[in-house]
Amino acid sequence: MKFNRVIGIVVKYILLTGGGVLLYILAAKYALAERGYFAVGGEVFFLLLPVLYYVTAMVIRDYLRDIKDRKKH
Repeated sequence: MKFNRVIGIVVKYILLTGGGVLLYILAAKYALAERGYFAVGGEVFFLLLPVLYYVTAMVIRDYLRDIKDRKKH
């Protein structure tokens, strides 16, 4: 794999991680205002944004590869 491609992938996942942390902070503040006390709930799933992106991308990639392979046969 070329160096530029690796850097692009690393930057993409850094941005996804940063976005997930930012969304978590915003959601935690909103949840605190709604609940009136601090607790961790569903907003914690924003921290899994990079993992969810990776899994979704792999599922879509495999699905498209399967469709392409069916057309060959």
